[in-house]
Order: sequence, then C-alpha cells, then structure tokens
Amino acid sequence: MTRFAWWEDIRTTHTDLRASLAAAARRTRDVDEDVGVVPPLSLPRSAVDDGLLMETAAMGVTVGGPYLRSHARGWEVAPGKTLDMRAFLGRRHELTDIIAEVMPGTDRLMVHVTGPWTFGASVEYRGHPLCFDRPAFRDVALALGEGVREFCDAVGASVVHVHERRFAEVTSMLVGATDFETMSVDREIATNVERRFLEQMRGDYGEEGGREIILDTGCLYPELASLDSTLVVDRLDDEVARLVDSGTAVAWRVGGERSSEELAHTVMRTWKQWTFDGESPEPQIDLVAVGEDILTPNAAAELARTVRGAAALLHRN
Repeated sequence: MTRFAWWEDIRTTHTDLRASLAAAARRTRDVDEDVGVVPPLSLPRSAVDDGLLMETAAMGVTVGGPYLRSHARGWEVAPGKTLDMRAFLGRRHELTDIIAEVMPGTDRLMVHVTGPWTFGASVEYRGHPLCFDRPAFRDVALALGEGVREFCDAVGASVVHVHERRFAEVTSMLVGATDFETMSVDREIATNVERRFLEQMRGDYGEEGGREIILDTGCLYPELASLDSTLVVDRLDDEVARLVDSGTAVAWRVGGERSSEELAHTVMRTWKQWTFDGESPEPQIDLVAVGEDILTPNAAAELARTVRGAAALLHRN
C-alpha cells in the first residue's frame, strides 16, 4: 500500500503565491523518522469560491479544454476566452514558474484537481449540467485529464488528489436546472470514466505505475476499490475495515477540533476493534488535514501541527 502518513486539504488567506507556497512547505516539512515517509506537499489552492473547479479548467485549456464564465447559478462553458479564465490561467503560469525557481526536484508535490463527474455536475452547458450532454462531457473529461497530466509534468508533481465529492449524487440522482430534470449514471459506467481519467493523470511519471492517485468521492462504493488509488473516507466504520482488508489504502479526513493524542487514539482503538478476514494487514490509515473554511496562516499552521503530531504518534505505535 502507498504510504503518505498525512497531507493537507486546505485553502489559506494568502494573497501572494510565493508566500503561500513557502508557508505550505514550512507546515509540511518533517524529519522522515517522525512519520515514516516523506509527506506530500500540497500546492496552494485559490481562496476564490469554486477555485478548484476553475484551476482544473485552466489546466484543461492548455490542450483545448473548456473556457468557463460565471453566471447566476455558478459556472458555464463559454464559447471562447473569458476574464475569469484569464485570471486562473495567469495564476497557473505564475505557480509553475515559482515552483521551477524555488523547489525543483522536490519529493512528492501534490496537485489538487476536480474530478470529471464533479466538474460535469457543477458546470453548465447550454443551460444544463455538462454531464447531461454525453458527447460534450466526454470531450471535456478527456481534455481535463490531459491538461492535468501536462500541468503535473510541468511542475514535477508525483501525487494527484482528485476531488470527486459529487460522485454519489451522479450515480443516484443528479438534479438539473429544474427539479423535473434528473439523470442517474450506472456505477460501473461512472467508475470506468473515473478510471480513464486517473489513467490519463498517472501517465508514465517516475517509477512503473505512474503518479500516485488519491480519490475523495464522499462514498465507498465497492467498485471504487478497483481504481488502484488511496481512498479518502469521512469516518472510520466497517466499510473502511473491508477496504483495508482488501488491501486498499485509506486516508481519514480530520479537522482541528481534536488533539493529536485524541486522533491517534481513535485510529488505534478502532483498528483493534476491527476483525479482518485474512491475515491482519499492516496498520496504516493516513490522515488528511481538512480545513472546512478558508484558514488564516496561523490556523493552517495549528491544524498542520495537530495532524502531523497524530501521524507521528501512529508511526511510533
């Protein structure tokens, strides 16, 4: 199983990309012996609403992907260049230049992106969610996958965190512009689309197997265990135990409301309560430092200290 120990899924109030990246590096750097592995360094994310959606679209633009523009309900596909996309394209280019300047060859850089189903459910095309138009959705999903791969190649990122929190909604009932307009995608079909997207991003980076992928869907469907990725979970329950027993790497989303000791004790106590069918797997549950809101630099540092401390306790015990 892939080991990460811990990483960040946060946005901060930094207005300067260089300062934001430097702060993230200070929060993430550990002595390897503390947590057992080199943790991934999350690249800065925009504090703008739906910033992750726009950043992913900006990556896709490089290979002919969609331009987006804002409207009353959120975002829609635009026929050409927009001021919204120009700002995010400029930010992407600036971040690429800064990384090349200050941290070339850094181990385990992590890029956060929006998954294809969440993108397709959140962006409109001709007045309806993009994924309602299957040919258009297919083209956009392919462009996003290639664009993310090219951006990861440019910055030397070896880990991609895919945010796909609307996966369960798409596979149950996605509501369109009105309550009378709905769609549902078979889980197997949705999983195959996700697999194609992940394979695009893996590419042939580094060692055999390509980039490491982390997938956060907000659900634990059995089909997702076949995607050869670390699955992010919201809670530690029997479904998680079955994933661990099958050899799937798991990461638990945690905030800063508990101390390092409480987080570590929760993981260890839960692990002892689980019963595994086969040989007991190596005790490994990674931790994800989740900031529900935009965090100040001090709050981000405190959250990182708490989660990093819990990962260190788990490693020693």
